[in-house]
Amino acid sequence: MSKLSSFTRILPFAASMIFASSVSASQVVTSIKPLQLIASAIGEGVTEPELLLPENASPHSFNLRPSDMQRLTDAELIFWVGPDLEQSLVRPLQRTNARVVQLYMADTGHVDHGDEHDEHKEDDHGHQHDEHKQDDHGHKHDDHGDEHDESEHADHDHDVHIWLDPASGVQIAEAMAAALTELMPEQADRIAGNLQRFTEETHALDNSLKTQLSALSDKGFFVFHDAYGHFVEHYGLNQVGYFTLDPSRQPGARHLADIRTRLEAGQAVCVFSEPQFTPAVVESVVRGIEIRHGVLDPLATDVVVAPGAYQAFLQQLADRFSDCLGA
Repeated sequence: MSKLSSFTRILPFAASMIFASSVSASQVVTSIKPLQLIASAIGEGVTEPELLLPENASPHSFNLRPSDMQRLTDAELIFWVGPDLEQSLVRPLQRTNARVVQLYMADTGHVDHGDEHDEHKEDDHGHQHDEHKQDDHGHKHDDHGDEHDESEHADHDHDVHIWLDPASGVQIAEAMAAALTELMPEQADRIAGNLQRFTEETHALDNSLKTQLSALSDKGFFVFHDAYGHFVEHYGLNQVGYFTLDPSRQPGARHLADIRTRLEAGQAVCVFSEPQFTPAVVESVVRGIEIRHGVLDPLATDVVVAPGAYQAFLQQLADRFSDCLGA
């Protein structure tokens, strides 16, 4: 079952906003590369969505430049995951007249394709408030002073990396198709055809990846940060832990010592780093231990935007698991 907790939220339109009959690349914007891959597939032959964050930038910590703000100002439609991932976009998105489609909301479990939600009170920074605090990944925390719990038993119901589950990828595509159709109703048939093709190709790939990864379910591994819960759970892989919950935080010494102990006990056959972050902490923990090392990229940095790019991205991710776990 998909763990996507999603909704779409429409920020206010300027009274004078009129949608053009055709949309240029600068008018449809996606925050991160994986969303651009999906939006490009749904908008094929209609629009070429523009990427806001640089391909090698972490959405957890990126700060917008003036040129990026101008891109948001010029846009008519913006897709982003939400404040649990791209916190730095909250205020800039409040200053644009574009329609903003937020694809993730920790407290809901459905896609509404444009329905407005008022039940979550937000402060000036766009945070939702309840009795618990949430970190950048949407995980809930109590206000204790203890060392940050980086247990492998993370709550992936609140994993913001929703695009790594192909079922969620289809739901994202459906939300995008609905928004693009509203923006360009004269292109409804083409958008619907693109969505159908994307859905069929994703389902076909999903079945192939289940076969490819099925023999790896007993192979333990550590990832650099807790970004892969949706992919891991969907394909039944054996992630035994991660080096950090949030890549902007230095993991605690006790947590790293525990990883070292578990590696020495043979609980994992591979550790994964990420190209967006220095692998120094991983290298220091595994030094002297015979273990395989792989690289996972949750942001599709080197995937070329082209037809079938989202599927190529998922295949690349599966291949990197296979290469490190399968030998």
